[in-house]
Amino acid sequence: MIEIKNLSHSYGKFNALNSVSFTIKQGDFIGLIGPNGAGKTTLMNTMVGILAADSGEVLVDGSGVEGFHADVRRKIGYMPSELATYEMFSPEELLKFLAAMYGIDETTTANRMSKLFERLEMTEWKKKSIKKLSTGMKKKTAFAAAVLHHPELLVLDEPFESVDPISQHKMKEILQQYLEQGGAVIMSSHVLDTVQNICNKFILMNKGEIVLERAIGELDGSLEEEFFELVNSLNVAHEEEIAEEEDEAED
Repeated sequence: MIEIKNLSHSYGKFNALNSVSFTIKQGDFIGLIGPNGAGKTTLMNTMVGILAADSGEVLVDGSGVEGFHADVRRKIGYMPSELATYEMFSPEELLKFLAAMYGIDETTTANRMSKLFERLEMTEWKKKSIKKLSTGMKKKTAFAAAVLHHPELLVLDEPFESVDPISQHKMKEILQQYLEQGGAVIMSSHVLDTVQNICNKFILMNKGEIVLERAIGELDGSLEEEFFELVNSLNVAHEEEIAEEEDEAED
C-alpha cells in the first residue's frame, strides 16, 4: 500500500502542493486530473523521490521514498512526460542500464525486453538513439522502462500523449495485465474520456490541493461534466475571495 501524508512542496513563494494526502491500494488505477499548474507533475516527482517534500511523507509498504533507497525504489516504476535525460541511450541500452540498477539478471532482462519491444512494435527501433526517435516512440520507451522491473506501483505522467491509437491499446492491455497481477497505477492525463474508461478512481487537483477524490463508478454523468462544473465553481469562488480582499483593502 502507498500512503501520501500531508505532502507539501513550494517553488519559492509559490505553493505547488499544499498538504496533499491520499492512499493507493493494490489494484487501484487512479487518474490524476486538473488544470495546468494544478500540481500534478510536482506531486508525481515528489512521490518518486525526484523532488524533496517541504513537509509530509510518501510511504511504500511503510517505508519512505526519501534518499532513493534501492529496496524502495524497486517498488516504483516512473514514466516521466519526456526522456531528455536519457537521450544519449538507445531504448535497448536504457532498459539494460535500468535492469542492472534494479538487480535483474541478464536472461530475465533479455526476455522482458524482447516481449516489450515486440508488443509495443519497437523492435526495429531498439538500437536507435533515443534523441532521434519520434515523440511517440520516446513515450513507448519511457513506458517500457517504467514496467520493466515489475514494480508494485506505476507512476505515469501523460503516458498516452503523442502515442498512436494501436500502441495506446497495447499499452492499456499491458497495464490491465499488470493490475490483474496485483499492481497499482496513478496516471496523470488531460484526456478525461481515457481516465473515465480505464481508471477505477480519479483525483481532481486544483491550485496544489485535492478538491475531489471519487470512484469512477460513483459518477452520475461524464467525468468531463464533473470536471468543468467543479473547476468553474472553484474559480468563481476564488475570484469572489479576491474581490472581497480588494474591497477590504480599499476600506
